[in-house]
Amino acid sequence: MLSTLDLHMHSNHSLDGKLDVNTILDKCAEKGLKVVSITDHDSCDAVLDIDKTKFEGTVIYGMEADALVGKLTYDILCYDFDLEPVRKWAHGQYGTCESRQTKIFDKLCEICDKLGLKRDETHPYQAESEYAHAALFRMLSAIPESKEYLDNLNIKTVTDLYREGTINENFPLYIDMHLVWPSIEEVRDIIHENGGKIFLAHPFKYGKDTNAVDILNACLPYIDGVEICNESTEEQVQFLYDFAKKNNLLMSAGNDFHGSEKHSELGVTNITKEMEDEIYTWVNQTKHKTLVKSK
Repeated sequence: MLSTLDLHMHSNHSLDGKLDVNTILDKCAEKGLKVVSITDHDSCDAVLDIDKTKFEGTVIYGMEADALVGKLTYDILCYDFDLEPVRKWAHGQYGTCESRQTKIFDKLCEICDKLGLKRDETHPYQAESEYAHAALFRMLSAIPESKEYLDNLNIKTVTDLYREGTINENFPLYIDMHLVWPSIEEVRDIIHENGGKIFLAHPFKYGKDTNAVDILNACLPYIDGVEICNESTEEQVQFLYDFAKKNNLLMSAGNDFHGSEKHSELGVTNITKEMEDEIYTWVNQTKHKTLVKSK
């Protein structure tokens, strides 16, 4: 079934989001969605841009926050919080995307220099338009010896480089992301203080050698819920649904829309009516949201 909700999507307030919020909401209307959340990376500013749209439904305040459990980076979906205090905190904690990506890129270059990895700097890094790991992958891939190094590590994509570089402490290009991210305790506290809830995003989409059960158990003491569907197989969805039920966790689901070629679909398809009803048990009680009427 196609769910009537999608609680994980990115606007152009994310560096990798391609569309403005009103265009996204128009697409949500065309899909017949009723409840959505714009969950930009480390930002909850997009809802302030809502203007003319065909969408007639509910936009729950949301954000996908980068957070650390120990030294490992996870994506934490934050929902239903008082907007202004969380916006202020996010601006102060994360700074601009350009500033934090520059810090990451500089650290990656420092590690590459120690490893003797050469980079093609024909097209210099522009932090306002490219993620640090994407730029490094581009630069290393253009040098045969450096590309061979990545191939030997089984790094085939930018996502491989980012996930291994933030999840696997034994990975040669690993960075301790305390450089730019807060701990999961800090994220939990600010969201809870402002009436919200936090969910672990897409447990099956982290590093190559990570185990979803280990990730779930590491985050379990801090989270209110888990995203049970995010481009997931039916088997993964059922596993996460059962895990949530067993551990009294709330549930979320979304399609990780970015408006890009890879993440271009809105609406969740691999959940049952029973699962959707379970999600609506908390969605129907949300207090921090925008009720959109077509203008």
